[in-house]
Amino acid sequence: MSGGASPPEAFDPARWAVAGIKVLDHGLPELPAVLTRRMAVPMAFWVAASCAVVLFLRYPERREDADQPVAIMATFSRQDDGWAPHRHSLGLLWPDPIEEPGMSGLDGRAITESGGCFTDRPSPGHPAAVAVGMASPAVAAIALVQEGHEDRRDLQSHFGAWVVCTEKWAPYRIEALDRTGAIIGSIAGPPKLPARPSGPDDEPDPPSR
Repeated sequence: MSGGASPPEAFDPARWAVAGIKVLDHGLPELPAVLTRRMAVPMAFWVAASCAVVLFLRYPERREDADQPVAIMATFSRQDDGWAPHRHSLGLLWPDPIEEPGMSGLDGRAITESGGCFTDRPSPGHPAAVAVGMASPAVAAIALVQEGHEDRRDLQSHFGAWVVCTEKWAPYRIEALDRTGAIIGSIAGPPKLPARPSGPDDEPDPPSR
């Protein structure tokens, strides 16, 4: 990757909210012929009933800060007139798809989890859980199974990334399926959160993002 001209709108970090909404409405854009460190690349997304998430690949602004990119979990709330971006987002270190071609870290597994953000007290329109990870080329679909309901989607992904979000703080299972519909891997969640003190003045924590 190298610097160059200003990135196209779909990959412009300054227009991530517009780019994210277009992903939610129309799916992932095709990758440009040349990727640069100045781009914010949508890698995967998930739409729930009242919230959604788009996973962006970002590089540090200055190369001397660090070389490893970050996967940014940009979340959105569903409004009457469309999607509204949340002001804050959380990032996870991510393998460099240019410097490290292939999908490192899978160790022969069909699906792995890299982390996410979780709260058992989500605000309206915010996810209770966002889970992020990588899937092998054998994975054709991802299913979120929660409270007896299965939400299955064809995997739309760049660089093998996947992301899932849910508004409900309840046990779930994320299943990876191959092209025949067979389950070839799964991940259980959400993680157990640290205990917090309770009392008459205890108020819900702000949502993690």
